Amino acid sequence: MTDEKVPVLIVGGAYTGLSAALGLAMRGVRPLLAERRPTTSTLPKAWGLNTRTIELLSTVPGVGEDLRAAQEGMELPQFRSGPTLAATQPLPVDEAAAARLALLAELTPAPPCLLSQATIEKIMRARAEKLGADLRYGTEVVSWTQDADGVTATLRDADGERTVRADYMVAADGHTSPIRTSLGIGLEGGGQVGHLYVITFEADLSAYLEPGRFSLIGRPGTGTSIIYDGTTTTLWVDYFPENGETEADFTEQRCLERVRAAVGVPDLECRIVNARPFALNHQLAERYREGRVILAGDAAHACPPVGGQGGSLAIQDGYDVAWRLSLVVTGQAGPALLDTYQAERRPIVNITLEREVELLKVSEGRILATFDETQPVPTVKEFLGFRYHSSAVLAEPGDDGGLQEDPTAAVGRPGTRAPHVRLLRDGQPLSTHNLFGHGFVLLTDTDGAAWADAAAKVAERLGVEVAVQRIGDELQDVDGAWHGRYGIEPGGASLVRPDAVIAWRAKKPVASPVNELDQALTAILAR
Repeated sequence: MTDEKVPVLIVGGAYTGLSAALGLAMRGVRPLLAERRPTTSTLPKAWGLNTRTIELLSTVPGVGEDLRAAQEGMELPQFRSGPTLAATQPLPVDEAAAARLALLAELTPAPPCLLSQATIEKIMRARAEKLGADLRYGTEVVSWTQDADGVTATLRDADGERTVRADYMVAADGHTSPIRTSLGIGLEGGGQVGHLYVITFEADLSAYLEPGRFSLIGRPGTGTSIIYDGTTTTLWVDYFPENGETEADFTEQRCLERVRAAVGVPDLECRIVNARPFALNHQLAERYREGRVILAGDAAHACPPVGGQGGSLAIQDGYDVAWRLSLVVTGQAGPALLDTYQAERRPIVNITLEREVELLKVSEGRILATFDETQPVPTVKEFLGFRYHSSAVLAEPGDDGGLQEDPTAAVGRPGTRAPHVRLLRDGQPLSTHNLFGHGFVLLTDTDGAAWADAAAKVAERLGVEVAVQRIGDELQDVDGAWHGRYGIEPGGASLVRPDAVIAWRAKKPVASPVNELDQALTAILAR
C-alpha cells in the first residue's frame, strides 16, 4: 500500500538534486527529495561555478540575489606559488585571465562565482523549500521498483519506513549510483584515474592570507595545494597507490605533519577538522534514462576536479531535467521530450570530461600542482558556445551538426544558447537573459505584432506558457545588436526554451505565424 503520491522523487540532495528540486518547484511541480545525509554539505568540497550555471540559477526566484549577497565584498581570487605557504609569492596578474574576464562580461550578465559548494547548497536548499519543494534530509531510499506508469520506493527515516509512488524518479545519487547499478547501465571512460586526500584544518594563517579573499596556493613538485575560500582552509594531497601509498597512511598525526610542512611552520598550532579520501573518476553512463528513471549529475558522468567544472555540470543537469519533467508531468509535453535530455547533454558533457582528463595527464596525475598556462583549461566556447541537437531543437537547412561555436560570433542558430543583449526597461538595465527561465519566450520586435497574436492562440491550444517579448517597444536595445545576434530580420521571431536555448526561429516575417509557431511547438514538445 502506498503512503503518499508525488509527481517526482529525487534521490540525492547535493548540487544535482537541489537544482532539480528548484527547477521543478519554481514551475509549480512539488517534488520529494530524499537524502540520506542529515543536511547539505558542511565542508567546502568544491568552489566556484561557471557563468552558464549562474545564468540558469539566476532564473530561479531569489537564488541569483542570494549568491550575489554571499559574495558581496569579495575580491578577485589570488593565486600564489612557492615551496610552502609561508614562502609563496603572489603570481602576477595574468593578462590572458584578465582578457577572459572582460570577454565574459561582454557575453553574459552573470558574474563570476567563487563560493564554496557548502555555501551554494545552503542557498539552494533554502530557496527550494521556500518555493515549496519537499526536502527530506536524513531519509534513505532503501528499495524501489518501476513499472510502465511510475516508480514505487521505500523510504526510511528516524521514524521508520514509508512507501512513496512517483511518476518519475531522478537518480542524483552520486558517482557510485546504486540506482544506475541496479538498472544495469554501463559506464564508459577510464574509471578511477587518480587519488586525492582532502584535509580541512583550522589555524591562524593571517600572516599569509588575506581574510575573506579566495586564494589558491600551488606548491610545484610537491603534489599538494592549499585552497582558502575566505573562511575555510583545505589541503589537497595527491597520493599514488601504485607507489605503495594508501588511505591508511593519513593518520591524524600524519595529516598534521602534512599541513605544517605545506604551510612551512613546523610548530603550527593546528586542528584537523576533517580528513577524507576523494576518488578522481572518469566515467560516462551509456544512457541517461531507463523507463521512468533519469540519471543526472555524477550518477550520469564524473570527471577529475582539475578544471573545476563538475559542480557546474551537475547543476546544469538538474536544471535541464527539471524543465522537461515539469512539462511532461503536467501534460504539456509528451514523454519523448525526456529523451532529448540525453541527446543534448551527453555529447556536450563528454567534451568537458575529455578535456579534464587531458589536463590530469598534463599535470602527471597531480591536482592543482602547477599553474602552467599551456594546460587545457575550460574555454568560453565550452560552456557558452555549446550546440544542442535533438528533436527539441528544430535545426535549419545546412546545419553541420557541430557541438560548439564561437560565442563571440553567435547568430542565434537553433540549439545554441540565446545570446546576451543589453536592454533597458523603464530606464533600468537588464539582459535578454532576464526574460528567460520559466516557460517558453517568443522574442520579436515592433514589427512582430502578428507573432504576439499567434503566441496567444498557440499557447491556448497547446496549454503551454509562451510569453512574448517585443524588443523596441518597452524593451530598448541599448546597442542595436539584437537582430544581428539572433540572426533575424525585422518582423521575424525567435523561440527560446526555459533553459535559454533557442529552439526555433523565423528569420523573417511569415505568411501564417500561427501555423508556423504551432507546428514548431508541437514538434518540440513531442505532442
